[in-house]
Amino acid sequence: MATLASSDTATSASVVSRYGIPFISIGRIFAGALSWASPTLSSRVFVLGRSAPDGRAGLLARLFGVRDLALGLALQHPSADVRKVALQAGVVIDSADVLATVLAVQAGAPRSSLLGVAAGAALFVGLALGAMSDRR
Repeated sequence: MATLASSDTATSASVVSRYGIPFISIGRIFAGALSWASPTLSSRVFVLGRSAPDGRAGLLARLFGVRDLALGLALQHPSADVRKVALQAGVVIDSADVLATVLAVQAGAPRSSLLGVAAGAALFVGLALGAMSDRR
């Protein structure tokens, strides 16, 4: 019975590693490219509300976008070491994004921000941690 439980755990971990990393990569590439190409649209997609017309929000969206695009592409690198560092960096960055979202909501940002940003970042943290634990 213990062998079966160990086998089930190993199988679920390898599923996270096998599908989680491509999911994170594609999600990051999509979010990054969208945020860079159309800050206004990305603001709506991520439920952040209407962007300010003065361009500051577009600047921030593009700064975020290029970061996520680079991390997503790094997860597709042929080197396992590069992919590992990208996963680790993503965990740190996504954890900071969750905290930043909580702080923004406390400062008066719409609660819908929690759904649009924090939930996605928390999902990526969980998938990345699962994939990293599988690779040990």
